[in-house]
Amino acid sequence: MAQIYPFKGFLYNQEITGDPGKVVTQPYDKTSPAMQDEYYDRSPYNVVRITLNREKRDDPETAYPDAGAAFRKWIGEKALLPQGRPAFYPYYQEYAIDGKAYLQKGFIALLDLKKSGEEIIPHEKTLAAPKQDRLHLLRSVEGNEDLIYMLYDDDALTIDRVMDKQIAGLKPVIETTDEFGATHRVWALTDPAAIEEIQRSMQSQNLFIADGHHRFETAVNYMRECEQKGWTSAGLESFDKRMVTCFNSAAGVTILATHRLLRDLRDFNAANFLQNLEEHFTVENYESAEMLWKKMREERERHVFGFYAGNKKFYLLTMKPSAQSDAAFQKHSEPWRELDVSILHTLILDRRLGIDEEKLAKQTNIDYARSREACIERVDSGKYQAAFLLNPTPPQQMQRIASTGERMPQKSTDFFPKLLTGLVFMKMQISKPPYSG
Repeated sequence: MAQIYPFKGFLYNQEITGDPGKVVTQPYDKTSPAMQDEYYDRSPYNVVRITLNREKRDDPETAYPDAGAAFRKWIGEKALLPQGRPAFYPYYQEYAIDGKAYLQKGFIALLDLKKSGEEIIPHEKTLAAPKQDRLHLLRSVEGNEDLIYMLYDDDALTIDRVMDKQIAGLKPVIETTDEFGATHRVWALTDPAAIEEIQRSMQSQNLFIADGHHRFETAVNYMRECEQKGWTSAGLESFDKRMVTCFNSAAGVTILATHRLLRDLRDFNAANFLQNLEEHFTVENYESAEMLWKKMREERERHVFGFYAGNKKFYLLTMKPSAQSDAAFQKHSEPWRELDVSILHTLILDRRLGIDEEKLAKQTNIDYARSREACIERVDSGKYQAAFLLNPTPPQQMQRIASTGERMPQKSTDFFPKLLTGLVFMKMQISKPPYSG
């Protein structure tokens, strides 16, 4: 079961910190150096000073002493205020894609890292370096300032209805619109009966990690480290819990496509490449990007990809049914074989271009982009040799693959909007024997 708890979060004291838009940020792994500098300039209380402090620029192996000091200082100054009652925090996101409006409903809670166990299902591989970096930060801060994005699946929409009723007519405790136009609103839900109903509904749920695999594994590693030191929890908010946000995939969540840009590949010739693809794909030419986008949407069930190598020539690559019998697929589950990103990586990048998993992990020849238009512009500029354009991965497909125990290839999902960092904080209560260090 997914064991979750309400908790006494810390919230920004807006009388001191001002406009929430000045202090919250995109997730740390989506924050470029330029964004980091901008966040620093916005406010001395911007959460970037914790989640991605500049001390890492000077020392890539930093233990983040400044980040932990900032967290404690803000609490001491009452720039961060503890809430008086345990709460779940309904988190609603309003946004638009291609002119269509969406509303996504989730809630922030503490997840019990021990009792939830195997009910937490990952879908991506993790790397050692990011986990070590986040472990350094967690040791220094002894708290959570960001959110791990979890999915559950409840066709009855029980929790959505509970939250709608509880927040009706109430002012959010924090509201802001991010740089991508998404509006984020958070409330504090403290009603005991509503809390109990949410907990009861979640006990039958498996949770899928949508975003935050490295941070989740780091939380588990940190819990084990604390236990080995002889530390114990001194309250509900402690090292054996992790702050997460749970969204109901049955109510609809948005995944955007992540496109691939090819660079620095020796002797690459687009015409020869397309000809060699014909063993596994049919290749069709389209006169415009718009026509290609339209055809990709219409044919998304047939495993199609867009390809662009310049000169205003747009190609649709459609996998032939016979390609599924290729030996490279047979070691994987059927849901994995049906994933567009798996097909692209296996039959095109690896088989035809020699870009294997190791090169993908190192980004030797591939960069990633969210915008199709940006891909076209970057190829036209000469910076990249070609672009591979994909349809988004449906949430249900991600969950099916994760349920088999397999991990998806890198950059298979791009959940939108991202969960903002700094909306709610959790400070750990830890009892440390004097001899434990």
